[in-house]
Amino acid sequence: MSAAEVSADLLAGNLAEELKGCKLFGMGGEKMRRAGVDVRLDITGKSSIGIIEALKYLPHHLLILKKLKEMLKKERPDALILIDAQGLNMVLASYARKLGIKTIYYIAPQEWLWGTKRGVEKVAKTIGLIVSIFKKEHETFKAAGGNSVFFGHPLLDVVKTSMNRDEFCRKFGFNKDQKLIALCPGSRYHEIKDLLPILIETASKIKGAQFVMPISSPKFRQSIEEKVVKASLNIKIIEGFNYDVLGHSDLVISKSGTTILECVCLGTPVIMFYKLSPLTYFIGKHFLGIKLKYYSMPNILTDKMVVPEYVMSAATAENLYKEAVRMLAEPEKARADYAEIRMLLGEPGATVKAAEKILEFVKG
Repeated sequence: MSAAEVSADLLAGNLAEELKGCKLFGMGGEKMRRAGVDVRLDITGKSSIGIIEALKYLPHHLLILKKLKEMLKKERPDALILIDAQGLNMVLASYARKLGIKTIYYIAPQEWLWGTKRGVEKVAKTIGLIVSIFKKEHETFKAAGGNSVFFGHPLLDVVKTSMNRDEFCRKFGFNKDQKLIALCPGSRYHEIKDLLPILIETASKIKGAQFVMPISSPKFRQSIEEKVVKASLNIKIIEGFNYDVLGHSDLVISKSGTTILECVCLGTPVIMFYKLSPLTYFIGKHFLGIKLKYYSMPNILTDKMVVPEYVMSAATAENLYKEAVRMLAEPEKARADYAEIRMLLGEPGATVKAAEKILEFVKG
């Protein structure tokens, strides 16, 4: 198994729990370890989004790729399961294919969304089994000749709160009658560096609310705490109860990514924002031809602005503050819009069905 990021590690770990009777090893994080995977490499603290942002980790990632290739050549597993991380995993998939190892992509490259026809065809040709998590993704890879299956989105199996709001507030010392806002800067180094300050400044503008910051991994806890303490803001940092934090908050302000869909599944109003380096944005738009009408998956799926988006120069504390005030005043509007999105994600049970299909594919 090859997972490079915190969100990928979560979904891969859940999948691993359902792959009964298999010896699983490779690259991942804490969730995969707890699921019984022999994790030999862990780069979840060194993932990135963007071209310029990734350069810092390029030498390290090339070394990791070399180690993964050596692992495949030495161990000759029956199959390689790739989870997200297109830049690294597509290269690894091509190598595995040459070795005669079956390839499976779970959380496949988003070529169907922002890539090219050639890119879609490459994924379809290289990967033996594509477990698609969106219907449109499935249809696109299928049309390109890919062996794609679709069972629904795996988040539907895991996004649940473990306690009610009263219990949550008692456990973590929140006032249940006061607005609670979750701030989610992300789990990558450049996100903590560039996006956390925007969230802190936004929080400083909002009066009369409580603030909470969920973290998925302890790797960045110290750097997050240092920035929060320096700002002299009362933001409670909670590790390990992400879905309770998201589910019991009145509003979430989050960087782009999986968190947005998680909020939709939980019915919590959410605002999305993101910033890449101007050079990355310029290259993506003008040289790679990436031109998206929307940037967050709920908006892409429905082709309308269901989740407010603030990207690049629009991602300012002032804009987020104004949007937060508006959404806190009319939360039911957002919740009504989310029902349509949840229907598009399919039915629960996708993880078990994916595991069954993978085992069938490997044995066949």
